[in-house]
Formats: sequence, structure tokens, C-alpha cells
Amino acid sequence: MAAALPLLLIGCLLQGAICQEFKAFLPKTIEVLKGSCVTIPCSFDIETRFKSNLDSTCIAKWNQGSYDGPFVFHSSDPQQSSIGGKLTGVLTRKDCSTTLNNMQPQHSNEYFFRVECNNGLRYNFRDGTRILVKERPPRPTLTPSTLEVKEGTAVRLTCSAPAPCLSLPPTLTWTPSLGEVQETERENLDKTKVKMSVVNFYASHLQHRQKISCTAVYRKQDGSTESSVDSLTAEITYSPKGTTVSVSPSGPVKEHTTVTLTCTSNANPAVKDYTWYRADGGQGASIGTGQTLNINASPDTDPIFCKAENEVGVGRSSNTQIDVQYSPKETTVVVSPSGPVKEGSNVTLACSSRASPAVQNYNWYRVDGSQEITIGTGQVIDFTASRESVSLFCTAQNDLGAGRSNVSHVDVQFAPQILPSSDCNKTVDQVKCSCKTSGNPPPTLHWYLDELPVNTSGQSEIRYVPENGTNVSLITVSQAQWRDHTLLCRSSNSLGSATLQFYFLHVPKTTTESQDLVVVLILVATVVALIVLVCALLFVIRAQKSHQNLLKSQCPSNTSTVAMNQLQPSGEENEVPTTKDEDIYANTTELEKDDVAQPATTSEPNSTSLPSSDQNNTSGAGNSSEETTVESKDAIYSNVTWKRKSKIRKEGDGTNLLDSSYPQEEMSVERGLTGDFVNNAVEMGNLYGQVKPRNVRKESECEYAQVKFRHSAVQK
Repeated sequence: MAAALPLLLIGCLLQGAICQEFKAFLPKTIEVLKGSCVTIPCSFDIETRFKSNLDSTCIAKWNQGSYDGPFVFHSSDPQQSSIGGKLTGVLTRKDCSTTLNNMQPQHSNEYFFRVECNNGLRYNFRDGTRILVKERPPRPTLTPSTLEVKEGTAVRLTCSAPAPCLSLPPTLTWTPSLGEVQETERENLDKTKVKMSVVNFYASHLQHRQKISCTAVYRKQDGSTESSVDSLTAEITYSPKGTTVSVSPSGPVKEHTTVTLTCTSNANPAVKDYTWYRADGGQGASIGTGQTLNINASPDTDPIFCKAENEVGVGRSSNTQIDVQYSPKETTVVVSPSGPVKEGSNVTLACSSRASPAVQNYNWYRVDGSQEITIGTGQVIDFTASRESVSLFCTAQNDLGAGRSNVSHVDVQFAPQILPSSDCNKTVDQVKCSCKTSGNPPPTLHWYLDELPVNTSGQSEIRYVPENGTNVSLITVSQAQWRDHTLLCRSSNSLGSATLQFYFLHVPKTTTESQDLVVVLILVATVVALIVLVCALLFVIRAQKSHQNLLKSQCPSNTSTVAMNQLQPSGEENEVPTTKDEDIYANTTELEKDDVAQPATTSEPNSTSLPSSDQNNTSGAGNSSEETTVESKDAIYSNVTWKRKSKIRKEGDGTNLLDSSYPQEEMSVERGLTGDFVNNAVEMGNLYGQVKPRNVRKESECEYAQVKFRHSAVQK
């Protein structure tokens, strides 16, 4: 029994295949837009025995409502049709597809196919289709209907929309534009058509929570359009994106102000951790965590960035530099050309400084000891290099303060110069000379004696001592080495040389004892000179008074004249040795008065001490001189020469009178250095009364005396 059942089924199938029936194949329902057309896909089968009847004479009709209802479409007579249309299929191929135009809401109904042929084949198929006329077009379909992917995933979206009218298919559009679009047409199992659009793209964080839409635009037969839309919202998971740092307060801030930094980022899922870093070259040093960070604003603060992290990944912000305003810092001087420059060369100085806001004023100064002298303004200055301007600095100023550079030393090179302070000092045993020189490059110093180099030896020592930026060479030489020599100091460097000569005359070596004697002699000579000066003044005063008296009255007849340095009479040889004499003049009138008043004070010279005209006089003078030598080591020699010119004559007697002029000498010795007084010149003149008189002419004259002192030291 069980085996017979399959055989029965197979028999029935074979019978159906061999014995065909009248049957139409139609979609159950077709939706169509009002005013648009609709294409009814249709195919049919007929009994085998009528197969030959299916020829070109056959027409198609569509009945409305029921298989035997009134027809609304006649393929061969459109004028008899209440609904216009066109048979698109070929009946001989059993294709009864038909397009009905301008469908209206009242056309919504069931429609059945009828075939009529002139050869007796006429049949109403009982299989029908329902046409629904809509005011709005059908809605497209998105596949998949939801989108939840990770960023970077490849996505394929398909939009499909029914195409009830093959001649007016819908137009599909994606919003937003996501990528490349491919359009196709698909046929359903019921032979209806579907328009399809496929888009391919990679998911991006930019599409997160974005509405992706597909729009189907249907065109009506009157030219108007109607559209429908289907959409979805994308859910994209991604790592933090758009990570940024915001600064509060915004804009420039002053140094040492507290600044708040905030890190923000776009991420799905949300950020779990925030980390702050200081950009240190290519490395990042962590300085804090959390979405906000407070720091103290400083011009030396490096750029800062933050990182945000979630389950998907990490996002990094760009470097943020805080705009910190501060007074000029790191002020420096740049010298051009760099390195040594020759004196007189042009030098350019540039002042650079780091400041915010920018530097407004630059000033230049030259350092001169403890003084700072302004030499110019501006960021760049030019000047002529000189040895006085080798130390300079600049200042930079903005609204917040000023900055000062270090002192820059311009290496100005110049030829050597020997300073005027170079000199020599002499002692008993040595001569010390110093040669001071300045120059750049530092000069070398050499000594030359009579054009021959001098080096350190047993008789000389050379030392080099730096002193306040100058080079000093000291040479010490035994004084015995020097006698009318020339010492030369030579200073030289790469730019030139300078020399200084010292001339020395013979300096005799003296002992301490001889030096003391010289000092004593100098003192004695000084005292004598003072005494002579006083006596000269007294003489001048007395001479002036005597001259005034002579003008008032006639000169007396008993006056005489005394003079020194007269030649002795013929045959007399009682002159003292020639010495350098000092002349003192005195009025003898005053001397005679003194003689009369004090006669006892005059010392009477013996016969050996008086000058004479014979030969014995000479020996007598010699004895007196010897006696004087014995009595005193130091003596004052006074040479007195009397000269008298007057008329003294008595009648009856012309002899034994002192009536002529006789030059004579008297040497008087007084003990002590100050015994330079001549005693009673008148009394001494009377001693010469025995001298042979000479004839003189008559005349009245005044009497005067010239006294010469000679100072001599005589040893016992």
C-alpha cells in the first residue's frame, strides 16, 4: 500500500504534464502610483488540444471584477477599452503581459485575462491579480535595515524599490553620498520587477549616528514625480577623534598666571582616560591625568598635549603652546665679524632677545670702569673698533620690563704702545727699570743694552708681571755694569712694535762716609751763602746811606780808598794763592769810627804777618800762613786791599806821610766757620805808613774798601 502511493503521485504528475489545463500565472497584488502605469506580468497555459489554435488571430482582453466581468482593455481595439494600455507580451508564446496606463484610484480592482482567437479558441482564465492604485509611491527597502559596525569596516548597503511600470522605473538616490553606487533590476518570483541600488564604503566615525537614506523617485505619465524614502541610523564605534586642548583664560596671559587646560575628544564609546604630556623634543613626559589640568604659566613651559583613550583606541591632541607674556629674556649680543678685529675696523653689533610682546626699544652701552656710557639705540648698530670700546652690552625693553645682555668683549687688536709710566730707579748698588706696554695680541718684551739682547744672568734679572691689562717687564742690573750706556725696551706683536730708550751717564760709587761729608759740605755752603747774602744786603743799605751823605757835603780830605785785587807794587810778592773770591764792599768811614771807638779790639799783627816790598815780606807771609794752618782746621781767609786817593800834603815836609795810593794785602785769620768779620780796616791801613810815598795829583775823593773773603778748610 505504501509503495502504491508514490506510483500514483508520479502518474498524476505525468498526466498533468501530458494533459495541460487552462491556467494563467499572475502576481496576486500589484501596487501602482496614481497617475502612473502598471505592467501586469502574465503568462498562461492551454490544453494541448488547443495548442494549434493559438495563432496570430488571438487577442487579449482584461476583465475587471471577475473572470466573466466586463472587459476594460481590448488589445486589438484600444478605443473600446476603458483603460488604455498595450499588450507587451506575445500570445503565441503564452505571454500575456499587459501595461495599463494612467491608473486611478477607481481602477483598484481584480483583473482577469481572456484570450480570443478567430479559430474558436476563447477562454476566461479564472486566475486573476489585484491592482491597488496608491496616492503615494511604494517605499524602498534598505538592506541591512540597521548598521552597527566598527570604524574601518567594509559596508554594503542595498536599496530596492518596486517597479510596477517597466516603462517608468523609479530612480534611486543615496543620502549622503557614501561611495560608488551600482544600479540593477531584479525580477521577483511572481515576475514583478524591482529596481536595486548598491553602495559600498568603509565605516567612518564621521558616519556615526548619521542617517543614511535611499530615495525612490517615481515619475507619473503626466510628467510629475512622487518620491518615497527609507533610511537607517549608522552606529559606528571608533577610537577618540578630534582630540583638542582648550586654554582658560584664552589669549595671552602674564607670566606666573594660573592657567586651566581642558582636553576634549569625540569617541564611541566615550573616553575612559585622559593623560597630559609635555612635549620634550620627540619625547612626551607625563605631567598629569584627568580631563582638566592647572599649570603656572611660564615662558619656559614646553608645548603641552593630551591623550584620550577608550576601548577602541587612543586619540592624541596637537601640541598647544600657551601664549605667555613676559619681559625680555636671554638678551644676547652678536658681533660681526666674529673673532679679532683690527683697531679702526667697522664692527656691526646685533642685539637679540626673547620677549612677549616683542621688544620695542634697544639701547647700547660701553663699559668704562664703573661707568656705563650710552653709545647708540636700535637692534643693530655700527661702530669703529677702538681699544676704548672693547666692552659693550645692550638692553631690550617691552611693555612688561627690560632685559640686559652680558658684557661682550670685542677683541680689538692694535700695535703695541709703551706707556709713559715706564721709568728707572737707582740705588747704591743697582739700577731697576720697568717697561710697561699695552697691545693686542699681547706683545712680547725684550731688553737690549747697546743694541745687544739682555737676558737673565748673574749681573741682571728680568721678570715679567701682568698689571691691569698691561704687560710689565722689570730688569734689575748691578750699577757697576752701567757707564755711559743705552738701555732699550722693545715691545712687539703681529701688528707692529714700539721701543723706549733709557740713557745712563757714569754714576761713581761712593761710600757712606763720603756721602756724609758731601752732605756736611752742602750744609756749610748753604749757611755761608746765606751769610754772604745778608752781608751783601747790609752793604747795599750802608752804601746807599753813605751816598746820600756825600751828596749833601764835600767829602773829607783825610779819606782814603781801599780796593782789592790790585796788582802789588813792583818787587812785592806777598800775594795769597788765587781762589774763587766773593766781593763784599764796605764804607771805610764807618769803619774808622769803629776803630777810634774800640782801638783795643784790633789785633796787632807782627812783622812777619804784614806784607812788605822786600824779599822778607814773602817769607813772612809764608810764616803767617803756616801759623794759621796750625791754629785751625777750618779758616776764613779775608783779603783786604786798601787803596787811597787823596791830597794830603804839609808844607816843608813831603815825606813819611801816607799821601799816596798803595795797594796792599792783609790776611786775617779768625777761628770758626763764622769768623768772617774784618777787624778795624782803618787801623790796618795805618800800618802801611812806612811805605814809600808816590806822587799823586790833588783831588778830593771818598774812601771805600773792597773786602774779599775766602773760605778754606785746612787739616792739621
